[in-house]
Amino acid sequence: MARASKSKSSSSKSGSWARVSGGPVFACIDMGTNSFHMIVCRAESSRDGFEVISRVKEAVPFFRDSLVNHFIDDAALASAEAILQHMIQHARERGATNIIAVATSAVRESRNGAEALERLRKSLALDARTISGKEEARLIYLGVLFSMPKLKGKFAIVDIGGGSTELIAADRKGCHFTESYKLGAARLTRRFFKKSKPDPDSLRELRDEVVGKLRPGAAALHALGGFNKLIGTSGTVQALAKLDRVRAGRSKESLNGWILPLSRLEELVEYIAENSMRGTRIKGVSQDRSETVLAGSIVLLETMRSLGADELIVCTSALREGMVVDRFSQTGWLNAGLEAHRDPRSRSVYALLEKYSIRVDHAEHVAYLARQLFEQTRGILHDYPEEVAHILWSASMLHDLGTYISRNGHHKHSYYLIRHGGLLGHSEEEVGMIASVARYHRGSDPKESHEAWLEVQEGSRPIVRDLAAFLRLAEALDRSHRQVIEEIKVVVSFLDRPKKEKGKSSKGKAAPRNISLVPRVKSGENCLAEAWALGQKKQLFEQCFNVKLDILMDASAVLASSLTGLDAIRG
Repeated sequence: MARASKSKSSSSKSGSWARVSGGPVFACIDMGTNSFHMIVCRAESSRDGFEVISRVKEAVPFFRDSLVNHFIDDAALASAEAILQHMIQHARERGATNIIAVATSAVRESRNGAEALERLRKSLALDARTISGKEEARLIYLGVLFSMPKLKGKFAIVDIGGGSTELIAADRKGCHFTESYKLGAARLTRRFFKKSKPDPDSLRELRDEVVGKLRPGAAALHALGGFNKLIGTSGTVQALAKLDRVRAGRSKESLNGWILPLSRLEELVEYIAENSMRGTRIKGVSQDRSETVLAGSIVLLETMRSLGADELIVCTSALREGMVVDRFSQTGWLNAGLEAHRDPRSRSVYALLEKYSIRVDHAEHVAYLARQLFEQTRGILHDYPEEVAHILWSASMLHDLGTYISRNGHHKHSYYLIRHGGLLGHSEEEVGMIASVARYHRGSDPKESHEAWLEVQEGSRPIVRDLAAFLRLAEALDRSHRQVIEEIKVVVSFLDRPKKEKGKSSKGKAAPRNISLVPRVKSGENCLAEAWALGQKKQLFEQCFNVKLDILMDASAVLASSLTGLDAIRG
C-alpha cells in the first residue's frame, strides 16, 4: 500500500501499513477445551456476507486434563496433531488458501502451551496462535454482531466454553466491558464432579463459586447502565436451547434467535441435576456434552440471576464465526455495516497511546521511517512477510510507552505495559514479539537473562532481533522528536555480481557491502543530532544483516543551517 509523504505533524490515525492476509476462501479452527471446531467459508463477491462451505467438529477429551494439570501431555498433543492434520486437508480440498487455528484457555494456561503450539506450527506448517480472553471476547462479539444485524441498543453476551466463560457488554459501536472467567463447563466438571456423581453439597459449592466469581462483573455491567438484551452463545447454550425446544414442542424452529426464559432454564437445570445425581442419561444431549452440561447450565443460570436477566436470546455464531468476520472485514471482503471494526489492531495501538498520553507525532514518524527502512531493504536484507511488518509498526508506535512510568529505563517499562496492555486484534505470540521489539529499541542487546528474551519462542528470536535493529535506526532518525528528517532513502552498494553464464539469468542477489541512508531534511533544519544518534545505535543492525551502515548528508544544507544558527546566536 503506497503512502504519501509524511506531513510535519501527523494527527491522522493512519494505522499499520501491513495488510492482513486471507483470501476469498478462509478456514479457521477453534482449538477449544472440549472439542476442535473448523469452519470453511467463501467470501461473497457482493462483500455483504459469506457462504459456509463446511463445518467439522472433533472431540478432544485429552485436552480437558490440561485444565487441571496445566500441562499438555504427549497423548493430548498427538491427538491434537492428528485432528488438525485431517482438518487442514479437509479445508484445502475445499479451496481454502488461508487457514488459522486459535487456541484458548486450555493452551493459554498450560505450562508448556507455547512449546506445544510451536510444535504444531512446525509439524503442520499451520498458522496456530494463542489468543487472550479479551481477544476471544472481541471475536465472539463480532460473530454476534454479524449474525444478528437487527440487534440494537445496549446488550450483553455470555459465552460458556469448556475452559472459560466470557462476559461482554456492548452496542453496535463496540465493547464497553469484556471479562474472561475460569468458569468453563469442562473446568468446573473436573473440579467439582471429578471423583463422584454430583450431590447436593457439590452442587451448592459450584453455585457459590460461580456467583462469587461473577459478582464483580455483574456490578460493573450495572454501573455501565445495564443492558436491554442478553445473548447466549456456544455449545452449552445451544444444548440447553435444543432441550427447551423439544420440551416446548417446537423442535423444528430455528435455534438462532430462540428465546429461553429464566423460568424454563430453572426447570431445565433441575431436570439435568436430578438425572446427573441418579446417573441416568440426559435425553437430547450428546454423550460428550452430557458430561459437562450440568456445570455449564449452572453457570448460565447463575449468570442470568446475577445480571437480573429474565430471558436469554440464543445466537448460533460465536468465536469461529467471529474469526471469519474479522478476517474478511480486515481484508476488505466484508462490509455489511462493520466498517468501524475493520482495523482492530491499529485501533488498539492508538488506544494504548492515548491511555498513557504518549506523543503521537513522534510515534507515527518513527513508524513511518521504520516502514521506509523495512520496505526498501525487502528482498535485499530480508524477505519478511506482512505479518512481521505489522509487528514492526506496532512496536515502533509503542516503543516510548514506558515513559509514562519513567524516562529512565523506559524501554523495560514499555515491554511490561505492552505485554499486559490488552492489545486487541493480536495473538498472544504477536503481543509478546511487539513488546520485546520495543524493549530492545535502546539499551543492551538481547540476553538469555532478560525476561523479554526468554518469553520469545526460539523460532521467533531472529525476527525480534532484526526488527529491534530496524526500530533502533528509525528511532535514532527522529532523535530530536521534531521530525526534521521527513523521509529516508536507502542506497545499497553491492559486491561484484557473479558473471552471467550463457543461457542463465544474472539476477542472483549479491551480498550487500554497504548501506547508506540519504535523508530528506526539513527546510531550515539540520539532522546532526539524528546522525550522531544513528552512529550510536547502528551496531545491532550491522550485526544482524552483516553490513556497514552510514548516513549521507547534504554538506551544503548542513553548512547553511549551521550558519543560520550562528547568525541567530550573534544577533
